[in-house]
Amino acid sequence: MMISSLILIAGAIALPSRYTSVDVEINWDGVVKETTVSYSAIAGDDGRFLRVTRDFDPEYMEIEVIHSTYGFPGQPRDVPEWAVDTLTGSEGWPLAIVVAFPGLRPGMTMEWSFRVREAGVMSGSGLFYTYIAGSEPDTIIVSCPDVDDLAVGSVGFTETAGRNRRVFTSVNEEYKELWLSTASNWGEVQDILLEPSRISSLETPPDLREAAIEAGAAGALPRMRVSRGRVLITESLQLLPFPGGDAGFAVRSLQEILDSRRATPIEAATLLSAMCRVMSIEAPVIPATDILPLVPSPLGFYRSFILVDGELEEPSEYLSPAGWVDAEDTLWLLLPGGVLAEMPPLMESDTGLEIWDISPSDGEFTLTIQTVGGFDRELRRKLAGMNNEEILLTVADWFLVSSIYYYPQSVQLSDLFDLTEDAWIIVEGIIPPAGEQWIETAPSLNWSREGIVTRDYVNIQYSNGVISR
Repeated sequence: MMISSLILIAGAIALPSRYTSVDVEINWDGVVKETTVSYSAIAGDDGRFLRVTRDFDPEYMEIEVIHSTYGFPGQPRDVPEWAVDTLTGSEGWPLAIVVAFPGLRPGMTMEWSFRVREAGVMSGSGLFYTYIAGSEPDTIIVSCPDVDDLAVGSVGFTETAGRNRRVFTSVNEEYKELWLSTASNWGEVQDILLEPSRISSLETPPDLREAAIEAGAAGALPRMRVSRGRVLITESLQLLPFPGGDAGFAVRSLQEILDSRRATPIEAATLLSAMCRVMSIEAPVIPATDILPLVPSPLGFYRSFILVDGELEEPSEYLSPAGWVDAEDTLWLLLPGGVLAEMPPLMESDTGLEIWDISPSDGEFTLTIQTVGGFDRELRRKLAGMNNEEILLTVADWFLVSSIYYYPQSVQLSDLFDLTEDAWIIVEGIIPPAGEQWIETAPSLNWSREGIVTRDYVNIQYSNGVISR
């Protein structure tokens, strides 16, 4: 009985902290957006609300704490001035205003509110706002001016209107999402996001020409030049995290980017796009997001690609040597002409085909490999950029780790820098004698990923683990 009581007591004090309400009031005069946010929360024993932060960019934002109190019900006290501060993180990260709640105890309530004034490019271009939340806070209320052409997309919200205001209230669903935007279409959004990039990409400083010459050395094919240009950028520059907000799409002059040896995602994409232009290759910058926008809005776009002949190349540290985006990484891309598209448009299957043509009479073999999806990427990563001797040695090692004791003598393969066709390889060689037969087990390569690999055997019969001629 005593043990049961202790368990009940322990369960009773294991209270999680949680938000109870959020109230957002938005005002917009056509140039400046002012947002006042008020939070309420109840502290548990997990210390979750010891500190709250709000990021901001002082270049175009002003922020102030209006109200901050905490305490047990009926006993509120102000947060001391020393517990409110402005901090900054590492290079590329925004400033943050921090409110700490000293001496917080489970069961205490917390209330704090702040006001943000934004006068950047996005705020001057329209009224844009996004709120995405899970099961908490219990109640979310967002009010904004009833401006002309305001598009609304929502999940788990109801709407009321009055006194030239529109009010959106959550209905306590597990998932809540609200989008507000005055953009008329995706073409307008594209203009907002890419105008700084477009202006900078028109420059042609001497250093840009030198970088383009280095990337295009040896008369390589256009796609290989793009790949080399991308590698040149990713290995020569420090790639900064996406700064967020207006700063995420601000682009310095190309010479400044080259001189500083640092670049945000859109600056790296703009630099690569300009480098391609110097090499007479058309490669517009493409913004991308992993959140499907419910209405046309510039919010949420944090990755930047370039589009080259229908193939996407991402100038960031996440690149593979062959420049692919994994099928699991679903993104929405803002393509030229204001078209929002999904990438990949279809879930690409990871499939491979091994055709083993084996001659038991003389011990010769020919292996033909055809790849799709992840197997295509693996083949490129294993062999791209190697000379013939290095390719033979790599294939021999691949055979050994697959317990295939064959000797490759020659290799033919597709252009692994050309992404317009699936990669393939043909290996010819000999099989050492094995007792009275040339072959004892059916060969199969050891791939490093899950997927479907079909294996066909020519000149031998393979059934239920038994080989016959």
